[in-house]
Amino acid sequence: MRATFPTRLTTRIAGAAAVLGLVAAAIPTFGSAQELTAPTGPWACEQEPFVSEPGPAFDPTAIRLVAGLLLSAQETALGIRSDQMDAWRGYTTALIALLPSGERLERWTQEKQRAEAQAFDLAQDIAGAAIERAEKARALQDAVSTLKAALTPEQMSMAKQMQTTLVERIIRFLQWRRSEAPGMPL
Repeated sequence: MRATFPTRLTTRIAGAAAVLGLVAAAIPTFGSAQELTAPTGPWACEQEPFVSEPGPAFDPTAIRLVAGLLLSAQETALGIRSDQMDAWRGYTTALIALLPSGERLERWTQEKQRAEAQAFDLAQDIAGAAIERAEKARALQDAVSTLKAALTPEQMSMAKQMQTTLVERIIRFLQWRRSEAPGMPL
C-alpha cells in the first residue's frame, strides 16, 4: 500500500498541475485582467458578462508559476536525487525558458512604440522570436537527453506514466471545452 499510494497521489497532483499549465497557454482568457464585482441579475449566482480587454491573451507570469508548480510536483514524484539535481535543473530551466514571456508583444501593445515602428519591423520581430524559440527548443532537447541519461529505469517508467496521464487529461479537457464530452474535465 505504501509503495503505490504516494505514486498515484503524486501522479494525480502532477497531472492536474500540468493540465493547468498547458491550459493556461491554450485558454485566451487565462490571466487577463478582469475586475471582480458582485454578481448581478435577478439571481445572485449570475455573473457579469465577460468583457474582453486589450492586451496579451495570457499572463506569462502565471504560466511560469503553474509550470514551476508542475515541475516541483514532478521532481517529488520522480524522487530526483541529489546526484541527478544538475540534470533536473538543466531540464527545468530549459523548459521554463521555452515558455512565452510576452516581451515581444509589449512593443506592439504600446501605441507610441507602434507608431515609431519602421516598415517590416513586425516581420523581423516574428522571425527573431522564431529563431530564439528554435534555440531554446534545441537547448530543451539537449537537457532532456541529459536528464534521461541521469534517471533510473524506475524513474523513467514513472515519468512515462505521468506523461500518459497528462496527455489523457489534456484530451479530456479539450473535448470538454468543445462540449464533446459530458462532466468535469479532470
